[in-house]
Amino acid sequence: MVDMQREEWLSLMLSELPDRLLIIDEHGRIVDSFGEATQSNPELTNKYLKRTFSEILPENLAENLQHHFKQALTSGQRKTLQYSMTPCQQLLLSIEELEAWNGVDERWFEASLKPITLASGATYVLWQEKEITKAHLHQVELKKLAETEELTGILNRRAFMLRLEREFDSPTQQHLSCLMIDIDHFKEINDQVGHLSGDEVIVQVAHICQGLIRSSDYIGRLGGEEFGVVLSRTNAIQAYDIAERIRHSIETTPCQVDDHIILPTVSVGIAELNGHVSSVRELMVQADKAMYYSKQTGRNQVTLYYENLPDIKSTTELKANIRRAS
Repeated sequence: MVDMQREEWLSLMLSELPDRLLIIDEHGRIVDSFGEATQSNPELTNKYLKRTFSEILPENLAENLQHHFKQALTSGQRKTLQYSMTPCQQLLLSIEELEAWNGVDERWFEASLKPITLASGATYVLWQEKEITKAHLHQVELKKLAETEELTGILNRRAFMLRLEREFDSPTQQHLSCLMIDIDHFKEINDQVGHLSGDEVIVQVAHICQGLIRSSDYIGRLGGEEFGVVLSRTNAIQAYDIAERIRHSIETTPCQVDDHIILPTVSVGIAELNGHVSSVRELMVQADKAMYYSKQTGRNQVTLYYENLPDIKSTTELKANIRRAS
C-alpha cells in the first residue's frame, strides 16, 4: 500500500514539473516525457516518443542538439545549453498546433543534460528543458542598450572597438577595411544653427552610412562628429568605391532643420588590414591619418592611406553650406 502511494506521489510530482523532462536512451531516442508541458499537449508528446532529434527537427538543429547529447553521454557530466526554435522547424506540428504559437517567430529554450546509468548498466540522459524566451529577449535588449549610441542608434565607441578587436583576432579574416568619417565644419554648424541642428546632421550622416553598407559591415560613433565603419571581406580599392558613394550621398542629401537647410559634407580616410598592420590601434591611426589628409587638402573627399602619406597643412578655408529655407 505504501509502495503504491509512493508511486502515485512520484507520478503526480513528475507530471507537475514546470519544465519538460525527456528521457533519452544511448541511441538518442526519446523513450519517455514528463512535466506540465507534456501533460498540456499529450498528443504532440506521443509524436516525439521513440524518435530521435533527426526525425523531428531540421538537419542543422538536430545535429546541434545531437552533438551536445553525445558530449554529455561521453563525458558523464551535466551539460547546459541554450537554443532556439521557430514554427517552421517543428516538423511534426499540425496546422492547429502551429497556430498555437500565436505569431511568435522564435522561442528560446535552456536545457540541462544529466547522464544517468541504471543498475542494469543501461545509460540514459535526462533532458530537462524550460522556455526562456522572455529572459532571452530581455538580455538581448540590455545588450543592445549597452552597445548602442543613444542619439544615432548605431554602435557606441566601446562596442565598435570590441567588435573590431574580435575581427582582428579572427584567424579566418582575409580582407578588412576601416573607414574614418568626420563631418566637415561641424563646429560652424553648431555655432550658426545650434547644437540641436548639429545633432540632426549627426543622425542623418549615421543613417546614410548605415544604409549604404552591408549587414556584415558595421558603423560606430567614435565621438562628436566622427564615425568609424568596418567593411569585412573588402580591400582598400573596393572600400574606396563604397566611401565615395557615402560621401556623395551625404553631400547631396539636404538636412532641413527649422528654417535652415544644411548641406553637410564629410572627409573620409581608409586603411586596409594587411600583414603589415600589427594592431587595431595601428589600423585606426592609419585611417585617421588618411581622414585628416582629406581635411587638410580641401575636405569633402576620400583618401586611401599609404605608407608615405604626407602631413599637409591646408590653406583653403571652406565654409559650411547652410542656407535659409524658402
